[in-house]
Amino acid sequence: MLFAWMVVFALLAMAVIAMLPSRPHVLIEMVMYAVLGVVWIVPLKPLFIWMGKGHSEPVDAHRP
Repeated sequence: MLFAWMVVFALLAMAVIAMLPSRPHVLIEMVMYAVLGVVWIVPLKPLFIWMGKGHSEPVDAHRP
């Protein structure tokens, strides 16, 4: 799911930047890519929180 989302987001980001009327200044373009490089994680935050929770009770290696 994570890999699929990253591919879709990368394609969307490229499409948005390609829709600009002209190529922005190099510094502005760098900031745009930096922001887009962080924004992709926002919709996946609940998934990462859920994955980080682990088990609710400790696992006992001696229990069958």
